[in-house]
Amino acid sequence: MGSNALTQSELKHSCQAQLLSLGNSINHNALRIEDIGNYIPGSVMVQDLSRMTNTYMNQTGCDILKHSSEELELLGPAYFSKFFPVEEITILKSELQNFAMENDAGRIHSFFQRVRPDNHSDYKWYFTTSRLYPSSDSGEGLKMMHIAIPADTLSYAGRKLSTLVQDDELIRKNLHKFVLLTLREKEVIRLIVEGKSSAEIANCLFLSIHTVNNHRKNIIHKLEVTSLSQLIKFAVAFAII
Repeated sequence: MGSNALTQSELKHSCQAQLLSLGNSINHNALRIEDIGNYIPGSVMVQDLSRMTNTYMNQTGCDILKHSSEELELLGPAYFSKFFPVEEITILKSELQNFAMENDAGRIHSFFQRVRPDNHSDYKWYFTTSRLYPSSDSGEGLKMMHIAIPADTLSYAGRKLSTLVQDDELIRKNLHKFVLLTLREKEVIRLIVEGKSSAEIANCLFLSIHTVNNHRKNIIHKLEVTSLSQLIKFAVAFAII
């Protein structure tokens, strides 16, 4: 392996950062799910969590599972038991439900899973990264977007993802800091960037000024920022504002 080759851990981290950036692009209408789905060398899907049903699957995913997107949607919850080991999907569904209950569109969840198209095929390992799917309709149920990449092609997929992301360097370098933030700390960051004082933030969030100032200290410590401009760049990159 050459000195410039990425480790599996680095490849996973890169894919996570890039999915976060791509999801932000969808949220800001800079990309459509179809733009991603037609390009990424892996399965791209959107699932309605209230119905536990696929609402979108790209062509690559359809080819892997040997079903059309419409057929996969009609399967409903049976989709999970059809293509995944029962003992594994039970654990994964619980993990994803807990992840979804946090209702934090800025977080991502990654895991390895086994998939096969039918009972006559062997299971194949995939690295899957998930995040809540941005919705333009407040009346829609909670949805989640997944990108599943064959574990043995992470390096190639990472390069493909990189070409979709215009400026993900800040995200890749700071993802480990972003995941340390609590939902409340993200709310405080958003209000700080909006120019609100500690007193105003305390009033908005129904907190004491002491609590707000503690949040400020924790944010500075976790993000290692030294200026408001750095905090603004961070907040923009991770779609906190």
